[in-house]
Amino acid sequence: MTASHSFYRAMPPPAPLRPFIRSLWIYDGYHPEHLADRVLPTGTLEIVIPLGGKRLSWTELTGHSGACRTALVSGPRRSAFDVPTAPQARLVGVHFHPGGAWPLLAVPMDALADQHHPLDDLLGASARALAERIAGAASDRERLSTLSAYFLDRARSHRASHAAVTATVRRAELGSADGAIAAEVAASGLSHRRFIELFRREVGLTPRDFLRVRRFQRALGIAARSGRAGADLAYEAGYADQSHWILECRKHSGLSPRELLARQRGARPIPPAERGQMVPIR
Repeated sequence: MTASHSFYRAMPPPAPLRPFIRSLWIYDGYHPEHLADRVLPTGTLEIVIPLGGKRLSWTELTGHSGACRTALVSGPRRSAFDVPTAPQARLVGVHFHPGGAWPLLAVPMDALADQHHPLDDLLGASARALAERIAGAASDRERLSTLSAYFLDRARSHRASHAAVTATVRRAELGSADGAIAAEVAASGLSHRRFIELFRREVGLTPRDFLRVRRFQRALGIAARSGRAGADLAYEAGYADQSHWILECRKHSGLSPRELLARQRGARPIPPAERGQMVPIR
């Protein structure tokens, strides 16, 4: 395993899964003092499997809440949600690349956007069997190996992503602006409407919303590395000005930049690899 932080361990997937999955991870012994984490939008899909009979629950910024006792799919998102820390003591999960879940799950990602679904609602009996095998595994290594084997099997018959969508996601990850994305669409020969349909199907968000979320994550990364928080940060991350950054931060996280970055800096025992995704909220 290549990343560890007391309770958190992650490993890269086997080579055939690397175009789709960023990491397989496990929490074991997560017992922070704070009562809840705020999970920030990344534009990616996550699968989380609770261990020890725990029930996962969440609360949207709107106040809507839900719960699940089995493997849970958290779809690509534009806004944050809150989760209590107690059920997170032992978890196993999969963190996909943007657009990486669609080829393996064969479910339109826009049907999952900003939502949570039990994995067995999407994949049926095989997902229930997966959760049972992981729960009964003798070690963390066996749990991660079981998870890896499940997706390796699905990868043998995976769908192909559209080249224009893949190229656009890559440009967005590198920090390209709207103009570069428009050029990518023009080069693809697709109509604007058709491109948006394909992008939503494979990534879950519109290209514009995806760019906004990735720019937000880029700002968090800059803040974590440099400590900057104001106009300099806004400019480097690609916002029009500081007011634009403040507005977008509130939309994505429900917090002002000052509040969010303070929580990000104090995000112990959350490991550095997770700080762009979640911060302590209460």
